[in-house]
This record gives sequence, structure tokens and C-alpha cells, in this order.
Amino acid sequence: MAGNRKVFKEAMRAAANVAWEGNWEEAIEAYQRALSEFPDDIDALTGLGMAYASLGKSKKALEAYERASNLEPDNPVLLEQVGKSLEELGRPQEAAETYLACGRQYTKQDEANHLAVACWEKAAQANPSSVEAHASLLKHYQKRGRISAAVDECLTLAHIYRKQGRADYAVRICEHAVKLSPHNSEALATLDKLRYSEEDEREREEAPSEIPREPPKDVELPDAETMDFATYPGEEPAEQKGSPVESTRRKALTDLAESVFEEEEAAATKAERLSKEAADALISKAIDFQTRGDVEAAIAAYQKVLETGARRPAVHFNLGLLYQENLRFNDAIEQFERAVSHPDYKLGAHFALGECHRARGRFDEALEHFIEVLKIVDLATVEREHADDLINLYEHLTDGYLAKGDQDQALEFANSLVTFLNEQGWEDKVMLARQRLDTLTQEGPVVTLAEALTVPDSERILESIAMSQEYVKRGMHYTAVEECYLALESAYSYLPIHRQLAEVSLAMGRVTEAVKKLVVIADAYQVRGSARQAAALYRQALKLAPMDTAVRTKLIDLLISHGEIDKALSHYLILADSFYQLAQMDQAQEVYQEALRLAPRVDQERDWTVRILHKIGDISMQRVDWKRAVSVYERIRDLSPSDERARLTLMELYYRLDQPRKAVAELDALLKVYREKDRSARTFAVLNDVVDRWPEAIPLRARLAQAYLNAGHTEEALEHLDRLGDLQLDAGQEAQARATIRAIIALQPPNVEEYETLLQQISEE
Repeated sequence: MAGNRKVFKEAMRAAANVAWEGNWEEAIEAYQRALSEFPDDIDALTGLGMAYASLGKSKKALEAYERASNLEPDNPVLLEQVGKSLEELGRPQEAAETYLACGRQYTKQDEANHLAVACWEKAAQANPSSVEAHASLLKHYQKRGRISAAVDECLTLAHIYRKQGRADYAVRICEHAVKLSPHNSEALATLDKLRYSEEDEREREEAPSEIPREPPKDVELPDAETMDFATYPGEEPAEQKGSPVESTRRKALTDLAESVFEEEEAAATKAERLSKEAADALISKAIDFQTRGDVEAAIAAYQKVLETGARRPAVHFNLGLLYQENLRFNDAIEQFERAVSHPDYKLGAHFALGECHRARGRFDEALEHFIEVLKIVDLATVEREHADDLINLYEHLTDGYLAKGDQDQALEFANSLVTFLNEQGWEDKVMLARQRLDTLTQEGPVVTLAEALTVPDSERILESIAMSQEYVKRGMHYTAVEECYLALESAYSYLPIHRQLAEVSLAMGRVTEAVKKLVVIADAYQVRGSARQAAALYRQALKLAPMDTAVRTKLIDLLISHGEIDKALSHYLILADSFYQLAQMDQAQEVYQEALRLAPRVDQERDWTVRILHKIGDISMQRVDWKRAVSVYERIRDLSPSDERARLTLMELYYRLDQPRKAVAELDALLKVYREKDRSARTFAVLNDVVDRWPEAIPLRARLAQAYLNAGHTEEALEHLDRLGDLQLDAGQEAQARATIRAIIALQPPNVEEYETLLQQISEE
């Protein structure tokens, strides 16, 4: 028997509401009511599982998640939740297998590949002996050029194979590690031990029974032959370990080791020049001292290199590092500043400068350099179309921190940044974070990584947002909402979570809720001083609700306060049009007047003033306020004499007010403009139109007939001259009528005798 859809929806709505407040017991009751109507609803089952999990009832959560997963076995989101529950219940091997199944599903979705990596990492954490998990991570790291991480996975796999008694596999994977990083001491030592150690047999015998002695049959074993993956175009595999300073140090050492001084890089005078051999020897000494940790000797060697006149950024950077290590921070700052302009050393030099200024107690300068570091990192990941917005956000970030005077918050941000960039694999974390943020902000303003770094446990928060997005794709809206609520418990003030809630509301068809949420987020950004993000969110809300006058007013006020007057005027006109369409003429008139007062603040003052006055004139015409309309359009005419619409409207108004002379004067002025601009086609169009509207107006008909005569259109001229003569006779203008008839006779129409007879009669009378 089919369930009651109304009862189901009410129960689901109630569940979402109480979940928001963290009342998980009530949420469970509401989900159970929903399931009593539709026992196989994925959304309700997943919500029930999440509620149980929040209360620590992992077994119950597992039951709910497994029911949902059995209904949708290919749904990776459900598999991941099953894996989490199994892990919490102390069933690591089953959890790892589930995570791996989840990863296999994610790999079928190219856009969700980062979620697959997260699943492999969870599988490896749950069951460190999982060959498939480590093999998958190895392939991923090598493909991304993360050689250090790939080598670590090779060594882990070698250990697993050795425990399984498969020394041949262990040797092959170690050989592959050495191919990736020929000078890695740990890989070389492990390979030697595997080849020559006499303890291998004993270690195989002592292998734990729960570890399979044979590798899984369905896993592609990564060895030196099968692991030939290409890196990204334009990239060379390189170790990516440690902070930007460490990466740049390795770059500097490599550049110097391969360098040969060019002649023009020597000092200006011959006496200061060194031979090529001497210069190379000096650099080699400096490198040797530095790598052996002899700081004083390395400093002296690099100083001699600089005395030769060499100005290589690698020399300045390395010398800066040595000064920094020797606590000579001012000298270090001088060297780093000479290296920072070079693209290859920009990132590391800014990071080192931040550390040096911080050590000297110059926190403002340190913060500027740290933010520059994050800007460089962030710009390397963001799509080109968002680059300008991102640059602008970072330009205001330092000022924002310092203007607030909250040094503790700024210090916390700097600490988070330094910690993050000192972590191994921070490059991949940056890419993953950017992918998740870009997915969230497709229709709105770009979000900086700096904003994410201010949130505790930002990786988990971003993962929750990604999970919520995945739930939305699968139509599991209530579960998507609850995933956001869970994230909000740890980071309520992190606005991207609220943006995801707005996206969920929109996916559910709740446009009003989505708009309200977007406006609240925009208000929060405005309070934080992020005007561009606030403006972008107001615009996003207006796309959904273009007639929302309150939101548009907020946007106008924001734009005016930041000097974007042109944009503010555009929205003023849209706002007034909204009032106009709602038949709220007084409000529309008031908004137009406000816009008119603002127009002098823009470069194109006249154009904006004319445009606004036309709108005001339209309202006066609608209200049949002819006199006010005349004053408005006369002002437009004075500002823009060639404005056709103003001239023709004035002509109409003058006729309505019984001022035909002024009406014709406006027409003549407009015809003069047409003649000057050689717009004969427009001349005939306008004259025909006005004659159609006022067919009895003699001056209008006379001008149309004359225009046809001037253009040589005899037939059309005769037609209007004939009608003009009749109008003149009816009006008692006999002299004018005789002149018109003479003009007709001069054109020699077929019935010219009739016109001659008519002219004679009129003359006799």
C-alpha cells in the first residue's frame, strides 16, 4: 500500500528542523515516521543513519546506511558512510574494503576524483596493510608529480609485501622507488636490505596471520614496468616536501649546481673578474659548505660570489637562508628582497621574508608577505576568469586585518598559514580545497583559501561541503542539509557552509529561502569588509528574485559607499522599473529623483541625466501630467538637442496643449538634425508618422510634400500636394492653396487640365 506523501514530507521537514538544533533523538523519531510511510526512501535512511551516528550509536547508524546502500549499491556517498560506521565499530578490514569500493565508484566520475583519493587515504588508515589502497595512492601521487609521497607509498608497499613473504614484489617496488628518486637514502637502504639481508626469511615466518600471503588478484601490482605514468603537461616530477622555503632552497641549489657564469654577469671592472673555472669552483665551495651545514663558511663563500658581481637570485636566496639561520635577520631580509622579484623565487622569498619580519617583531610586514604567499599559491589554482576578483580580495585582506586592529586574529591566521605550508603534500591540499570551493561558487563570488585557513579543521569542513554537494547531485536534499549542519557545529561562522545551504534550498525549489540565505551571507561579508563578495552575493540573489526591491536597495547602498556610481545608477533604474511594474509610481518617481541627484558624480553625467529624465518623463506621461512632462522633455532637449524621442514627445505635448507653433518648431529642429547627418530615410519615416497621427495639420503635410519633392519622388509629392491643397481651401487659405496648385501644375500630372481649371476658378473667386 502506497505511503502518505504529505505525512512523509512533514516528517522529513520536521527532522531537518530539529537536526539543525542538534536534537538528534527527535530527528530519529521524525525519520522513523517518514520511513513508516516510505521504508525504502534513501534520503530518510541516510538522515536516520546520520542522526544515529551523531549520538554515537554506530551500530544503528550502520544498519540504516547499509539499508540505503543495498538500495543504491553504486552510490559512493552511501558506501563512504558505511565505511565510517564500520571503522567506528572496530571492523577495520571491512571498513577498508568499503572505502575502496567507494573509491572505485568515485573514479567513474571524473569530476569527483579528489573524493576517490580521500577514500583511498581512509582505507589505508583503517587497514594499513591494504595493498589496493596504497597502490591506488601510489598511482595518484606519481600522476600528480608528488614524488616524495609516491616513494613513501612504495616503501609502505615493500613492507607489506615483505610481511606477506613476497620478497620479489618488495624488491620490484623498491626498485621503482629508486627510479622515481635516485638519491633517496631510505629507498636505497631498503632495497639493499631486501636484496642482501639474511633476516628476510625469519620476517616472512613471523608475518601476522591476518595479512594475506598473496596479493589480491584484482589489484594491479605497481612495479617498475607497470608504473609508467605521465605527469601533467609541462611538469617534471620533483619532490614536493616541506614549506615553500624548502622547495625554493632545493631549486636554488640545483640552479647553482648547473650554472655557468656568463661574461656579462661579472663585475664591471676587469680586476674584479674571475675566470670561469675560478667562479665555478667558488660556487661549488659555497654549495658544499651549505649542504654540510657549515653556515659561516657558506656565508663567506657566497659573499665572495657576490663580490664577483654575480647577481643570481639563487645566490641571494641561499645567502638569505644562511643569514636567517645565523639570526642575522636584517641581512637576510636584504638578500630575500633581491630574490623576490624573480618568478622562480617569488614564493619562497615572500615566505622567508614573512618569517624574518616576524622574528624581528614587525608583524604588519610579516603579515603582508604571508598573505602574498597565499595569493601566489591560490592564483596558481583558480580559473583565469576569477583571477582579477581573487587578486582584489587579497589586496584588501591585509588592510582588513590591520584596520580591525585585531592582532590576535591576524596572528592566528599567520600561524595557520605557516603550519599549512609546512605540511607535506600541501600542494595537493590546495588543489583539493580549490576544487571544492570552485564547485560551491559557480554562480557566486570566488572564495579565497585565506578564508578557509581561518577555520579550525578546514579540511574536514571542506569535505563536508563536498559531501553535501554530492548528496544534492543524487537528490538526497535533506541529507545534504544535515551534512551542512554537522559542519556548522564546528565552524558556524564559515560562510561557504551557509552558501551550500542556500544551494540545497535552491535545488529543493525553495527559492525564497535561498534568496534569504544569500542576503544574510552577503550582509555578513559586508560587515567583515568584503564588499566585492557581498555585492556578488546580492547580485546572485537578484538573479533569483529580480523584483526584490529590498535586496536591490542593499546592493545600491553598497555600490555607492564604495564609489561604484555607474553600477549603482544601473541598479537604481532597475529598482525604479520594478516599482513601476508594481504600479507604485510614487516610489518609482522617488528612486529616479535619487538617481538624478547621483548622476553628477559620474563621468558620463549628461548621458545618465538624459536617461533618467526620460524615465521621469514617462511617469509624467502615464499620469497625464502634461505640463510637468513638458518641463522634463524641454530639459532633455536642452541637454541633448539631437534626442529624437524628446523632440517628438515635445511635439506631441505641444499639440495636446494647443501650441502648434512650438510643435512644428520641434519638428523643424529635428528635420535639420536629419539633414546634417544625411538621414533621409529617417526623415520620411518620421514625417509619414506625424502626418498619420495629425492628418489635418497643414504644416506637417506641407513638410512631407516638400521632402518628397526634394527627393524627386514626384508621385508621392503629387499625392500629398493634392491633399494639402484641399486642407488649405477648407481652412480658407486661398493664397496658399493657389501656390500649392501651381506647384502641382509645374509637375505636369496626367490630369493637369483639371488643376489649371481649378486654379482659374479660385483666382476668379
